[in-house]
Amino acid sequence: MKKYNKSLILTIFTLSGILFVSSCSSDSKERDAAESTSALIEGNEKIVAFGHISAMNILNNADYKSIPKVNVILGSVLGNWKKGLEIDKPIYYALEAPFAKNGTPETIYALINVKNQDSLSSIISEMGYSLDKDGDISYHQEDDVTFGIRNNLLIIISKPGEYDGKAKIKEAFKLTEGDLSEDKAEEIIEQKGDIVSGVDIARLLNTSNTELAKLSTEKKDHLDELVEDAYIKTVANFTNGMATVESFNLFSEDLKDELFFKDKNGATLVSKLGGGDPWMGVAMNLDLRKGESFLTDYLPTAQKRLMEDFPGEAKFALLALGENPFSRLFSGQAGVVLKGNPKSAMGMELEYTSFLGLGPKGDILQQILDQQFSVLAEKKGDTYVMGDLRVQSNKKGIFASSGKETGGKLNLPPYAKNFGEDSFSLFIAFEKMDVASLDLEDEAKVVEILQYVTINVNRDGSKMVIAAKNKNTNILKQVTDFYAKQIMGKIDSMGA
Repeated sequence: MKKYNKSLILTIFTLSGILFVSSCSSDSKERDAAESTSALIEGNEKIVAFGHISAMNILNNADYKSIPKVNVILGSVLGNWKKGLEIDKPIYYALEAPFAKNGTPETIYALINVKNQDSLSSIISEMGYSLDKDGDISYHQEDDVTFGIRNNLLIIISKPGEYDGKAKIKEAFKLTEGDLSEDKAEEIIEQKGDIVSGVDIARLLNTSNTELAKLSTEKKDHLDELVEDAYIKTVANFTNGMATVESFNLFSEDLKDELFFKDKNGATLVSKLGGGDPWMGVAMNLDLRKGESFLTDYLPTAQKRLMEDFPGEAKFALLALGENPFSRLFSGQAGVVLKGNPKSAMGMELEYTSFLGLGPKGDILQQILDQQFSVLAEKKGDTYVMGDLRVQSNKKGIFASSGKETGGKLNLPPYAKNFGEDSFSLFIAFEKMDVASLDLEDEAKVVEILQYVTINVNRDGSKMVIAAKNKNTNILKQVTDFYAKQIMGKIDSMGA
């Protein structure tokens, strides 16, 4: 009886194990696009960027149905695809490194949920494509694009050059059955947003930079430790009157500490930019010493490329300074604000105030400045004057301004009240500009609908805000309406 019980128990456990493994194998083939992307990322270490796009949400926010003719054409196409695909759900993507010089990834993957496989196959056949079969995968290759269908998943692969589409699509589906991504990669895949992207810093460096192979073992190990599990998550959303693009540096504090970030600067920079009512401003507070050391240690050619962009005398000065020349020449603090009549900014009457902070060897720049301006300008005290242009140089830095002198504090717009505090900040007050009077290309005239743009960057990430004057309508619809009106105006003028 005891033997019988032991055999029965052993049989039950064995059958349970077989059923469990079988069910896991079966379930992995039934995964949706989100989980399939998660497994694809985990299984393919060449994938450095990934995310998803809520295409239908974007189209609906743009109110494509209100556009004459576009509604008929696009509506018909979308209605057809909706029979076979869950187009209301996000489209997931993954990019495989290395990248070509023009930025093209080695391979692009798109993963879409299938609603009805038979309907989808029928739509594809109506388009003139014949599907080949390999096991439970239906696929087709057309030049550099291959797509495959299995159960409730469509995978599209784009890969430049000649390749075996059948082998590549089979490999992709196999990888979707593997372990799922965890932690930060999982967080990015599950993130809500109109457009979501994630970049794996460690993979990006290891697949795209040949310089790393030349590093010493000690430096390589330290860099690997710094970038381990480091990601940049970016989320874009389009809402009533506003578009936001927000990035999050999902780094260790040690990595942030070694980069150029220098935050919480208060008014130390803004106080150097005079007074008045600015309609545009750019400010930087960078820890050049740390940033330069990081480049020197791990990406030396990047530092050389930076020097190439400097004019001759400045480049010579940098070379003469030897190690860490940027932080010896510059303090890392710089800013400029544009004031006065913004309508004249595209002409000759530009009013601005700027500051460039100098480092311990900044006297080299001061000497170059003296050589240039002593011939061209009149010197009044420590200030060179040439018409409306005034340039002053001292140990703190180089101050330059043009136009009417304004004392006191800057009167910043409310959406730019923290201007100058972060590592980088920018604002443009389109509301103060008569954009319609400016000689802009037709494509750029859409800024007429904008109130302002702001960008702020610090050690934790960045945020760009594009705000429209109309706060009650989705900004995508406003853009769509603007261009539709512009196109219809051109058509009407051609018929006149």
